[in-house]
Amino acid sequence: MSSGALKLLTVMIPLSFLIAIVGLRDWLFGGQLNLSLEVIAVMIVVLISAGFSAVIFRLAQKREAEIGQRSEQLTALHQAALTLTTELELSVVLQKVAELARGLIGAKYGALGMLGETGDYLEQFITSGITPEERARVGKPPSGRGLLGVMIREGKPIRVSNIADDPRAVGLPPNHPPIYSLLGVPVHSKGKVIGDLYLANKLPRNSRDGREYCEFTERDQEVLEMFATQASIAIENAQLYRQTQQLAIFQERERFGMDLHDGVIQSLYAIGLMLDDTRHNLPYRAVEEKERIAQALQGLNEVIRDIRNYILNLRPERFQGNDLRCGLIELERDLRANSFLSTHLELDGLQSEVLNPEHTVEVLHIAQEALTNVRKHARACNVFIKVAQQDHILVLSISDDGIGMRGEQMRVGGQGLINMQLRAEGLGGDLDISPRPDGGTCVTLRFPLHHQ
Repeated sequence: MSSGALKLLTVMIPLSFLIAIVGLRDWLFGGQLNLSLEVIAVMIVVLISAGFSAVIFRLAQKREAEIGQRSEQLTALHQAALTLTTELELSVVLQKVAELARGLIGAKYGALGMLGETGDYLEQFITSGITPEERARVGKPPSGRGLLGVMIREGKPIRVSNIADDPRAVGLPPNHPPIYSLLGVPVHSKGKVIGDLYLANKLPRNSRDGREYCEFTERDQEVLEMFATQASIAIENAQLYRQTQQLAIFQERERFGMDLHDGVIQSLYAIGLMLDDTRHNLPYRAVEEKERIAQALQGLNEVIRDIRNYILNLRPERFQGNDLRCGLIELERDLRANSFLSTHLELDGLQSEVLNPEHTVEVLHIAQEALTNVRKHARACNVFIKVAQQDHILVLSISDDGIGMRGEQMRVGGQGLINMQLRAEGLGGDLDISPRPDGGTCVTLRFPLHHQ
């Protein structure tokens, strides 16, 4: 019913009541004027009209406010869904889900916890409303205890007006911002819970009431559950996009590797056979020519070996998925198998997950280039690979007992050395290449772990 109709109703009903009273008076008293009754009747009509109008308009205003708030939330929900559809990068989508949920309901803090493969632990925890410095002071992300653990185990929404009074809560870690009210809903994908959306400390709509926070309502929960449905679709799309990209890269790498193997390597191998045959058939007087052909054969063999290694590097499983320990063990094994070098690997105290996957690949590329230089140029008998953690610094050193690099070589360097320097800078560290006191060269990479 519209406001205009309500206003008309508040006038018509008292007027009808007054007419009824006048008619009743005429019927009872035969039209005789009684001033007292007239005054009483008017007062009754006025009181009833005022009371009726107050009740009706209070209900109408409350209803309009609810409708307005619901309309705002639905509009915000629509805009949030549109915002999610414009992004396909998974990490960005997850961060936007946490931020949009917080703004949608009006909460001070928001978070998105993504569950692991088994669905019983938090694999990722994305926050909103807290600065990186504040998050660093809190320390490790939650492991899924207390109220968060209840959601993980039950897979149902949770709404708590005061966390301190809830017996399921286990308290907050030191330096954590104070949390009062909590609202959490699960994020479903293909019939399975893949994560949980959390909001804390709902902000009051009217800041003049003096409250810092208020309770989440049932309507807030309904809106957040609808948003969680939209978020699950966006997360699925981002995951599919990432898988499609990885598949395309894998197919292109496999094609490139097959072309190299079937074309370039076979051609080089044929040239090597031809030169080898020529060397054996040359007159013995051409000593210099034999030496040059032998050098050409050695160069061709090195090219073939390098291209084979490059083909291996094109495959995603070469370094992807390996931690630093496994990657260095693999590089040391390959070097020992493809050369006459004695290798010495020291990994004492190296933790498996000391680096994230992206930085692990960068470090392994630096190590690979350094070991390739030892094999090709050092004329060494031994190579030493050592990794050490010094406080928050990781130190990787690769040294040999070969002929060493001359000063001009270390100062100018080739493309491989330039790439190593650039990768070290990308890690926020530095690369040092210097001669060893007892002969040979030492390559040392240092970079801070707190940047990883």
